[in-house]
Amino acid sequence: MEDALAYFLELRLRCRGNPEAMALVDRCLALVARAQTADQRELQQLEAEIDALRAELVERLGPPPNSVLH
Repeated sequence: MEDALAYFLELRLRCRGNPEAMALVDRCLALVARAQTADQRELQQLEAEIDALRAELVERLGPPPNSVLH
């Protein structure tokens, strides 16, 4: 979880000057922060919010490119 927080904080710094990008990163930071103390019910709510965010990003940016992770 700490890695995710560090990643989003770094990403937020790189997005300075772009309010729309910063708002998306802030949404991600809020989801990660909530997940740290979430119970099972809240984790299910977070999953739904993550799915909605994913759909919004696909709509805005298109589907992610096919890539192979090692």
